[in-house]
Amino acid sequence: MNVAVTLNGADNVGKSTNAQWLASATPGITLTGTIDRWDPQWAKVSRDDFSRWWFVDSTTDEHVDLVFRSFAARCQGGGRLALEDRGYPMLVATCAATAAVKDGTPIGEALAEVEARALRYLPVDRRELHILLRHDPDPSAEARQALARDRAPASDQYAAYQRQLAEAIELQIHRGDYHRLIVRGDRPLLDVQREVREAVARFGVPVTLLAPDRVDRLWVLAGMSESGKSTVGEVLRTEHAVTRLKIGYLLRLAADRAGVTDPYQAWDELTEARMLSEEILRFAALNPGSHRISVESAHRFEATRHVRQIWGGRCQIIYLDAPPAVRLARGKESPDSLASRDATKQNRGTERIAAIADSVVDNTGSLLALKRAVAELVHRTSGDRHPPQRETPVPAALQPFLAAHAAELVDDETALVAVTGSLAYGNWQPGWSDVDVLVVRDTLPVRWLANRSLPPTGPDGAKIALSAFTTNEARTGRLPPRLLYALRQIAHDGRGVLYRRPGLVLHVLDRTADECAARSDLPLVVMTLRRLAARPDTDVRALYKHVVLAMKIMLRADGIDLDASDEVRRAFAGRHPSARVDLPSVTDVSHADWRSDNELTERIRSAASDLLAYDETLGHTRDHGRTTEANDGHRT
Repeated sequence: MNVAVTLNGADNVGKSTNAQWLASATPGITLTGTIDRWDPQWAKVSRDDFSRWWFVDSTTDEHVDLVFRSFAARCQGGGRLALEDRGYPMLVATCAATAAVKDGTPIGEALAEVEARALRYLPVDRRELHILLRHDPDPSAEARQALARDRAPASDQYAAYQRQLAEAIELQIHRGDYHRLIVRGDRPLLDVQREVREAVARFGVPVTLLAPDRVDRLWVLAGMSESGKSTVGEVLRTEHAVTRLKIGYLLRLAADRAGVTDPYQAWDELTEARMLSEEILRFAALNPGSHRISVESAHRFEATRHVRQIWGGRCQIIYLDAPPAVRLARGKESPDSLASRDATKQNRGTERIAAIADSVVDNTGSLLALKRAVAELVHRTSGDRHPPQRETPVPAALQPFLAAHAAELVDDETALVAVTGSLAYGNWQPGWSDVDVLVVRDTLPVRWLANRSLPPTGPDGAKIALSAFTTNEARTGRLPPRLLYALRQIAHDGRGVLYRRPGLVLHVLDRTADECAARSDLPLVVMTLRRLAARPDTDVRALYKHVVLAMKIMLRADGIDLDASDEVRRAFAGRHPSARVDLPSVTDVSHADWRSDNELTERIRSAASDLLAYDETLGHTRDHGRTTEANDGHRT
């Protein structure tokens, strides 16, 4: 028995695109195409004004007979397993919608008349799976979107046809003419194709299913030779925890899998984009930490445009722009060599990618400027959803003080005022803990800061510290790691917020990038800890806080996020028992006489010494691993 899979739907819904991709994943299937390939009469009627023949010159009987005579020929020539663009029910709907426009017949009656004439063309002994792709479940919206996605302006006649077609499809759905309905809407092609393949697999047709989708963000890097694509890929990898991949490498894997010698010769650009996307899915599925991926170097226009169509909004195309003189100065090749490579890329449409890019980066400046531009791009689309703000447990003694000074910090340019650290999370201890205030403002002139700086101490002698950053710095992650962490916590649960500008979206690092930033700060924390521990006039509170801070960073590398000092102390003891760091609890250190308690001072100094020794041990272990590896390589 022959088998047919048909993709159906209104115009511009993606039938042909999905059919071509599906065919590449279904061994032995024949992509039969549209019916106009199966009867020479189509070439004659489309020679002059095809639309006039379709809607005016032909009678309904002539139109139906040509459509279904071609359909019958396709059924006979499609082989044992066929993939058809518009199956029997869809062809009935198109003929009925045409008759409704041409003859003024109500759509229900038109459907019945077309079916009565088309029945004699139905194949016998054939299993069929009819998949219907829809723009929208509402027929009127269906017709509007079909017209909106058409590149050419629609005539009144064609617009009327789309409305009738949408009504015909709706009637067929209620009758059960289609086996599977998939609403496209604004979803990316990848999601639609996944549903199509799953429907085909359930029908019993052998098809390669897409790998699980674990990709949160995809950056596609494009640009001319020596424009900075590799540099940006490396910045994404090292500073933003993004997995860096090469398009050429992925296509080579896809070609080997498909038994293709040269993917650039064997595949057109749309096929390249689909095969590339499948390899990205496979890589992410096999490497669970690779949920943010960059690929370089995109230099084919249609392939790049199709990649974004496949992935939708989570795909960002970044075009690196620099004039030839700048690119030549950065490279090591001759002007002729660079010009030759540029000519090849121009022929492939590389420069045209700038017109469809989400961001065009001017890479004529310094590396620092480029890194800041990359940070801006990474965090532009990673804003939080403005979670409900939880009540900040501010002690009664501090409430009037904070309310008054927060009011001084708020004006038209202020985006955020918050308390961080122990005060935000309810473990603040009077006489011991600091009051840390964070302000984020559009601009930060020195005069503005000087007029609004908080006093050095607050109620009960609490030390006051104000940290101020611009909205751009907050958005691009140019904050110390402890404040990057604080912003991520604010974005998560809103605790600590004293003022938040209406509509403000916090762009924050994800947990992996946040932890990476904190880990990079550990050498500075360790250096400061050594200085504090070696001082004869020990600053007990500063020493204690730096021990806790070092512990926090080490725990976060293990995936443990904690803020309260006692929680950090207990978790560290359980996670790193060999460190044997005996750090007192906050209750032990925050009593009224802590400044003159020599035994307490020595205990904290000893804890700092033990933690530093443990950190050195970890460093030796890492160095020994590298040495052993090098020696093994030498022996080999």
